[in-house]
Amino acid sequence: MALHGKIIFRTDGGEKIGLNHLIRCAALAEMLREQYECMLAIRVPNPSALQLVGGVFHSIISLPDAENYDGDELISHLQAGDIVVLDGIQFQTDYQKKIREHCKIVCIDDLHSHHFVADAIINHAEGILPKDYSTDEHTRFYLGARYALIRQPFIKAAIENSSQSPAGELSIASRAMIHIGGNDFHNTTQKVLSALVKTEMINEIEIVVSKMNPNISLLEDFIYANRKTAKIMLCKNLPGDELCDLMKTCRYMICAANNVLYEACAVGIKIISGHISKTQQELLHGLVAKGVVNNFGNFLTEDENNLQSRFELFMNDETTWQQLSNQKLLIDGQSPVRLFEIFNKL
Repeated sequence: MALHGKIIFRTDGGEKIGLNHLIRCAALAEMLREQYECMLAIRVPNPSALQLVGGVFHSIISLPDAENYDGDELISHLQAGDIVVLDGIQFQTDYQKKIREHCKIVCIDDLHSHHFVADAIINHAEGILPKDYSTDEHTRFYLGARYALIRQPFIKAAIENSSQSPAGELSIASRAMIHIGGNDFHNTTQKVLSALVKTEMINEIEIVVSKMNPNISLLEDFIYANRKTAKIMLCKNLPGDELCDLMKTCRYMICAANNVLYEACAVGIKIISGHISKTQQELLHGLVAKGVVNNFGNFLTEDENNLQSRFELFMNDETTWQQLSNQKLLIDGQSPVRLFEIFNKL
């Protein structure tokens, strides 16, 4: 099946930790699957999560649930010549050491919070430098948007977007998308939605959530109560191609600073973003510095009335069109070529 060998992606995703790690591993697997056999090793896989990404991997290794992460769960599945991709804060130094006794390791990282023994580190946040990490001497670094881990429909969109002019004042002018995250325990989606509706500046709003979101019934109630104010659609478990197509119909994107933020940059859209976890802060700050997104800070603590005022200012600010030009420079659609070379050199 594979020309270059086997890659085992070790990550988790579900109701407790969300889907971002899983989605970006799937994005990477999609880039590599024609040249490598790509397997997903995941603890107690959630059916809704696998619905979004399962088709990308050639096979799934279902690992048992356990309190600790020591690497033993994975070792029996490894063979000489395999490559393991680790994505998650739980895979720290001791875990990496144990796995590296058997094969090469690539770590996808957000936080540079511990010592790494990996052969390669991918961190697609802008502004991160090798000196920010503690690593062994053999570790190589692949940092910044040149290595953006975005799904195939968004790679194509970035290539198309690079040759197009900004949409301007077209029919999409009054459409917005809200995509806070897969789980959204705090129901930040509804707070953002309510603030946006109160601006009376958006006629159509697309809400994107996962089926694991515990607040779907509350969102449905809100949508029904405001059905005469705005046309609001609730979309659950959208695969990448459908999400990309829907994003192209919108003028504004309001999203947390996760992988979807990069995918929005690939499409070319006015973006408001904020963080809902510590792991998102560096990605957000790096993209703010590149002029591709407006930073609303901590979505969890931001007051709804303040959100409304900031939305109104943003949507009345014509200079925000510059975001679209900057996005073209940031995401060039060539990250699959660069990422393949990382694995080809291991």
